[in-house]
Amino acid sequence: MSVEFRITTGARAGARERFEKSVVSIGRHPMNDLRFDINLDGDVSGRHAELRSVGGRHLLYDLGSTNGTFVNGEQVITERDLHDGDVINFGGPSGPHVTFVSEAAPDQPHVPLTPTNPPTLAPPRVNTEVRIARAVQTQTGKLRQLVIALSALVIVGGGGVAYVIMRSNVESKKQVASLLAVNDSLTRSLEQRLAQTGLAREALAAARAQSARLSAELRAEAAAGGDVSTLSARMRSAQARTASIASTDYHAIAAANTPAVVLIAVLMPDGSKSSGTGFNVLPSGLIVTNRHVVQAADGTRARQLGVIFENRRGEWHEARIEYVSATDELALLRIVDGGDFPIVTGIAGDSEGIQLGSPIAILGFPLGTGTAGNDGDINTIRPAATMNVGTVSKTLSDNIQLDVYAAQGSSGSPVLDARGLVIGVLYGAARESNGRIVYSVPSARLAAQLPKDASGVIR
Repeated sequence: MSVEFRITTGARAGARERFEKSVVSIGRHPMNDLRFDINLDGDVSGRHAELRSVGGRHLLYDLGSTNGTFVNGEQVITERDLHDGDVINFGGPSGPHVTFVSEAAPDQPHVPLTPTNPPTLAPPRVNTEVRIARAVQTQTGKLRQLVIALSALVIVGGGGVAYVIMRSNVESKKQVASLLAVNDSLTRSLEQRLAQTGLAREALAAARAQSARLSAELRAEAAAGGDVSTLSARMRSAQARTASIASTDYHAIAAANTPAVVLIAVLMPDGSKSSGTGFNVLPSGLIVTNRHVVQAADGTRARQLGVIFENRRGEWHEARIEYVSATDELALLRIVDGGDFPIVTGIAGDSEGIQLGSPIAILGFPLGTGTAGNDGDINTIRPAATMNVGTVSKTLSDNIQLDVYAAQGSSGSPVLDARGLVIGVLYGAARESNGRIVYSVPSARLAAQLPKDASGVIR
C-alpha cells in the first residue's frame, strides 16, 4: 500500500512525494521522510507530524508542533484518519498545504482450483549447479540491499550535515544583522559627538569612516555568501574602540590638564636644537618628560633648556635637569625661577583600571613648533597643545602600548585616561606603524621615581 503527498503551497509547491512504508515522518528536519524547506517553510516544526498506516487505515498524528496541524480546516489534537483528497495544512494558514492520496496495492487475482488448473506441486529437485547459482543470486541480493541501506545512511548523514551548515548560515546572518545594527547605532552616536565637540574631531571622524567602511564590506561579503568571520571579528574590535572613544568626555580631560602641558626647547652642547613635550606635577614647577629629550644616547646632557606653558605667549622659563632615570625613558626638570604653575589632575599610582580597549588621550606638541604655534617665532610663540585620542592596545609591566597617533615632538606627552589621570608618559612609536603604535612608560613606574615633595600628585 502506498501513499502520496501533493504539496500545493509553500516553498515546495508542485512537488509530489510517494511512500510505501507504514510510518512517514513529516517536518523541516532533514531526518524526516516528508521534508519541508528548513529556511522558507518556517511555520512547520522540525518534527511536526507523523503518518501511520495500519490495517488499511491512515492515521495522522501531530507531534506537539508549534503552530498545529489541520485537516480540511480542522485542527488535529492528537490523531486524525486521512482519506483520499484530504487537504492537510502544516503550521496554520500561512504554512504549506498538502493533498493526501492513498493508493491501495491491487489484490492478486483469484484462480480457482480445477482439474485443468491443478494445485502447484513441490518443485522437482534441482542439480548442484542450479542451487549454487541461486545461492549466489540470493547473496548478491543481500549485498545489494546492504549497499542501498548504506547509501541511505550516507544520504541521511549528508542531510544532517546540510542541516548543520544551513543552521550555521542562519546564525551567521543573525550575527551579521546584529553587528550592522550596533554599527548603525554607533555611527549615529559619532555624528552627535562630532556636532557637539571641537576636540578629538579627527579621531571621531576616523572612527565614523572606519565604521561605515566595515559595514559596507560586511554587507557585501554576506550578500556574496562568503566567510564573514574575519570581518565580524574586526568589526567587534572596531566597535569596542569606537564606543569607548565616543563615550569619553575629552572636553573635561583637556580643561583639567592642558594648562599643565609644556613645550620644551632643547639646546645641546654641539649647538643642535630640538623640542619635546612635558607636563607639570608641582605648583613650583617640576616637569616630567623623556630621558632622550634632554640627554643624547652617549649620555651627553642638554646645555640649556627652556619651557613654556600651553597658551602663554612668549613666557619662557629656564629649567634644569634634576633627574634622569637609569631604567626608564623618564626625566625630571625643575623650573629655575619658580612660581605658581598649573599641574595635571593626578598620576595613577598603579595599573588598576588600565585595560585593553580603555580610551586614552595624549596632549602634546607633535612636530614641535610646526604644530605648537604654526611655525611662529620661537620667542613670541603662543603654544597650543594638540589632543589625540585612542585606546590601550597592550599592557606590560614596563610599557603600555597605545593605538593613537603621535609624531616627533610628542615625546614626554602625558597619557590620560577617561578620569583625566596620567597613566603613562609617551616615549616612542613603532617605526613601521606610521605613528599609530605608540609606547609609554606606565605611571606606576613614574610614581615610584618622583621626589617626596611631589607625592601629593599621586592618586
